[in-house]
Amino acid sequence: MENNNILFNELESMRSQIDALKKKIEKQTIVNGEHIRRSMTHKTSDIKRVVGWAIFMGVFALVYCTWFFWKMQLSTVFVVLTAVMLALSLILTIVQKVQLSKVDYSSGNLLETAQVMSKMRSHYKNWYFIAVPMLLVWYGYLLYELFRVYSEQEWLIYFVVGTGVGLVIGGIIGVRMNNKVVRGTEQILSQIDELQCAE
Repeated sequence: MENNNILFNELESMRSQIDALKKKIEKQTIVNGEHIRRSMTHKTSDIKRVVGWAIFMGVFALVYCTWFFWKMQLSTVFVVLTAVMLALSLILTIVQKVQLSKVDYSSGNLLETAQVMSKMRSHYKNWYFIAVPMLLVWYGYLLYELFRVYSEQEWLIYFVVGTGVGLVIGGIIGVRMNNKVVRGTEQILSQIDELQCAE
């Protein structure tokens, strides 16, 4: 009888230890989940900031380039095509910003969030295949227009070199911003996988 009591006490002690361990693991899982959600929110804020800057620069480029090329008396076709190219780029960037605004880690569906981030990653990864050829064609057209209108001007070569350097610098800035968005979306997708495994 005494042995049964000892055994019973030992079993109760083990059961309470197991319950305490379960509670500790559950608490740790909740803490880890909250930490991951905070991290994803922070990364999303970083992406929003990058996209916001891209929108600001897109608006500036659309207004300034349209006005500048018009004042330079380049052809209407070139000015309109430049404005359309910049406007389309701006609209696509605004669409990404709108998609980001729908992301909610506190109560949102992680599957929907993963879909938004996955589409955004694909958009920014594939953008190179559109942007690089488009910019090269545009720059070639710009050179054609400049030499057509200002072939006799001595300053033309300096202007051409300046626009080429500006295009390279702008391209480097654009690539860095693009890569930051791609990296951020990939990290968020990885954290969503981690969170789903934990839950």
